[in-house]
Amino acid sequence: MLEFNKRKRDKYDIIADILSACKEDGVNKTRLMYAAGITYEVAKKYLPELENKGYLIRKDNSYYLTQKGKQALEVLQQIKAKKNELKTLLDQFKKIEYKNGR
Repeated sequence: MLEFNKRKRDKYDIIADILSACKEDGVNKTRLMYAAGITYEVAKKYLPELENKGYLIRKDNSYYLTQKGKQALEVLQQIKAKKNELKTLLDQFKKIEYKNGR
């Protein structure tokens, strides 16, 4: 069976991707969607939520990361690093389990 390297992102991965796509000098919705790898429907769902929470601010059709957004992005990046670390440990465990199971 052919496997593709497609990963399913959870809500927090999507939020982190959106926040990291917002640059200091602002980014329009189209560029943001492209950089974050999201569709229009996903943008329509998340952007108002992130604005309401104070992570993003929209001025002149551009989105900017707020100080609160920068802090949230930092925490989300730490979570992502821990998730990757945990995945590596689980993979190591599966290799040990596979070796001993034969």
